[in-house]
Amino acid sequence: MTGRLIFDCAGVRAPIVLTDAHAPRTLAALRSLLPVEVTIHCSKIAGAHIYWPAPILEVLESGADIHALPAGSFLYYPDRQYLEITYDALQAETAAVNLLGRYEGDLAWLRDLGEDNRRRSGRRILTARLSAEGGNDTPVAAPGPGAATGPLATLRTARRAAWAAEPEELRALLRREGLNIPLGPIVTAEGEFRRAQELLWRLWRNETGHADALRAAMAREVLELTLARVVGYCHLHEAGAALEAGHAALSEPGANVGDVLGELVLYCGRMAGWLDLHVPWWEANEIARRNVAAEGGPA
Repeated sequence: MTGRLIFDCAGVRAPIVLTDAHAPRTLAALRSLLPVEVTIHCSKIAGAHIYWPAPILEVLESGADIHALPAGSFLYYPDRQYLEITYDALQAETAAVNLLGRYEGDLAWLRDLGEDNRRRSGRRILTARLSAEGGNDTPVAAPGPGAATGPLATLRTARRAAWAAEPEELRALLRREGLNIPLGPIVTAEGEFRRAQELLWRLWRNETGHADALRAAMAREVLELTLARVVGYCHLHEAGAALEAGHAALSEPGANVGDVLGELVLYCGRMAGWLDLHVPWWEANEIARRNVAAEGGPA
């Protein structure tokens, strides 16, 4: 064992016991963020867990099948850069994850929190604070990326801003009016940012060993499609400028492709996360169930 965290949410402070036996690199990256305010997201498919995005870019270490982990597991999902706590058996999820520790609080309370958050999705943003037990309020400084200039600097600034607070451009999107607006653009943009994040993460991880020139070319194709949707359909021009900066950075001679991809992964993932918080997933699912029943299918 290697210390404890405090998960502080909705007036309850609960401990998480950590272990570095499985994922020491991920755990070190997590410690560098503490203390940190996070946004709690409702699970859409797996069901029995809460999760939040984290600006941690790490691959599998001693990976574990998420279905083999007991309730209360505290873990990192590399593919989507999520930190998660499970509170029951998952109904559907195929994922290899980094186990970081175990939630030692009341699982019944956590279950109630997760279920309440699911039912209120899109209507409120639930936040929590994660800190080291007995620690102070000053984050441990982690080695940051080297100085950047040009389009990479622009992208890095946008990534940092997106992680610091929800972009006003997204709040403005919520206030738009029109046919199936704002829901249509919100869901579309969320899906586009999420798709881009997952594809770019695969290129960043580069398990197949592609040359940098090929990785950069594929990433530019991803960005061009994402720009067509995010700017052309959803009119998120500030987000488009960040993606265009990434595209330009990948085109520069001698570009550090891995660094640019890492910035893009974290930027797209956080943008998808902010949008996800405004989708009424539970209510939409209830409407879909009622429609199926009305059509004569199973209720």
